[in-house]
Amino acid sequence: MLQLVKMEAVLARPVSYVFCRYEIEVDDASLEASAEFVLISENQGSEHSHGRDREGVQPQTLCTDPVKMNVDGIRAHSFEIGFKPGVRLRQEYDESTKRKVQSLERDTHTKFGHIVTVPELGAMAVRDWATDDTLAAAQTLSAVKSLVRSISDGNGQISISHADEGDVDRAFERWNVHEYSFTARPLNPTGGDLAKMRTAMYQSENVWQETARLKAPPGGNLKKEDVTIGQVEELHEGGYAQRGFKGQTEDGHAASMVKPAFSQDKSKNLKMRTSRPNFLRVSFDREDKSDDVSLDVVRALVRFYE
Repeated sequence: MLQLVKMEAVLARPVSYVFCRYEIEVDDASLEASAEFVLISENQGSEHSHGRDREGVQPQTLCTDPVKMNVDGIRAHSFEIGFKPGVRLRQEYDESTKRKVQSLERDTHTKFGHIVTVPELGAMAVRDWATDDTLAAAQTLSAVKSLVRSISDGNGQISISHADEGDVDRAFERWNVHEYSFTARPLNPTGGDLAKMRTAMYQSENVWQETARLKAPPGGNLKKEDVTIGQVEELHEGGYAQRGFKGQTEDGHAASMVKPAFSQDKSKNLKMRTSRPNFLRVSFDREDKSDDVSLDVVRALVRFYE
């Protein structure tokens, strides 16, 4: 039995967090760290309506487990966001009809999402882990927006800003990038020297679109100064390419920026970057499934946004 416990600890999967910026306002005034913690802690456990009702049952959201942290003199908070859908879809196989049968039934189960904030920096990390018991980051953010409005009697809001191009560039420069993926097309015919080099190659080889993944050798890193990546980066700036990358943060945590969807229309590529969020994800190793990585998350947030 002890051996089985030890194996489970070794096999615990890393947990991923989405990094973003945030601001909480109540009555048009930004909340400072102390006020933010009071808002969460004084309302923990109280349920508030979230979204539309399903089959006459109103989903609820709540907050719980607020924790204060201090890392190298910087204050941070950790708390859980709960979501109670109120109903669930039950599926069975009906032997008499030889068909699948679906029905909705009442459900008191609560799923939880985890949030870490550094109010001084306006930085937030949201756990991105969808299971029967936990929420994906998008679900958690939707729930917390609804919750802030509810617990401040409609006079509050939380604005979320995912990574802008500056954040993405900073990640590329600071992380040890070992994988770079892109989709690109020839430009017409403007752009920098590197972009023109790649366009000339496309045109000479009758290439309409290229999708590729570049990998560094074990222990090596990829740089923007590299010719191939430099060419793609210039195409990207003009809207003629989309790119993403994977690597490690300075603290050794696995991290990634997912490549956005690509279009042959450059204006759609440029719009995609502002209309849809760029998700910066950082993964944290755990000794077991109950391991709290909040302090590691705070340190990573501070290092990236400070």
